Amino acid sequence: MKAGTKASGPGPDRRAAFNEGIRHGLAVPSIVVFSTMLGFGSMAHANGFSAFEAFLSTLLVWAMPGQVAMADLRASGADLFVILLAVSMASVRFFPMATILVGTLRGATPDLPRQLLIAHLMSASTWPMGMAASQRMPVASAMAYYWPVATLCITFGCIGTLAGYWLSADMPEIARLTLVFLNVVFLSLLFAQTRDRLVILAVATGAVLGPPLHALEPNYGVLLTGVIGGTFAYALLGRRR
Repeated sequence: MKAGTKASGPGPDRRAAFNEGIRHGLAVPSIVVFSTMLGFGSMAHANGFSAFEAFLSTLLVWAMPGQVAMADLRASGADLFVILLAVSMASVRFFPMATILVGTLRGATPDLPRQLLIAHLMSASTWPMGMAASQRMPVASAMAYYWPVATLCITFGCIGTLAGYWLSADMPEIARLTLVFLNVVFLSLLFAQTRDRLVILAVATGAVLGPPLHALEPNYGVLLTGVIGGTFAYALLGRRR
């Protein structure tokens, strides 16, 4: 049965799913997002953002690659159109993820405004949690689980952005850069937790290939890492299925 099509069956009711979402949202995901956004807040301060602009960038863009691209390009004096294009291109990877998540949970949210809100609140941290919930509980319960997880993550992200902005004077550059990439480490561990050998192989291959590919081609190293890692894992394990 496809994800999100379950109308009944074993699984927590909506209240229990909502409470579970609060517990999970207040645990590792929010801590990682808060720590990551500390780094971005410090970066935004260093690149000339006001505190309000840094806060809005997290609230409205809500995508670390796009936010980092915006901060770097603004600091370099790039044209507004170039900044908008760069942010859009950096965040385009979320389009298929949002399409899948909204389609999965659409049965519990038939109206368009809430579907758009689901897509906006989605992040690299909340997407796998929402998809995993849709596999183990009815779609209405999965939707009740997703709301607190996503809302808590973006709330902690906004708080972390402001905290990092105000603490930027006391934050070394190496700490700022390390925090920015903390979410990538968390996402890799989250996917590996599925215990799916294909996913683990893709993540492990990407971890090995990522640094040398980035050194060889900084502009396309991340893209090449994903394509090669995923293709290699599928060729080795996926076709056997």
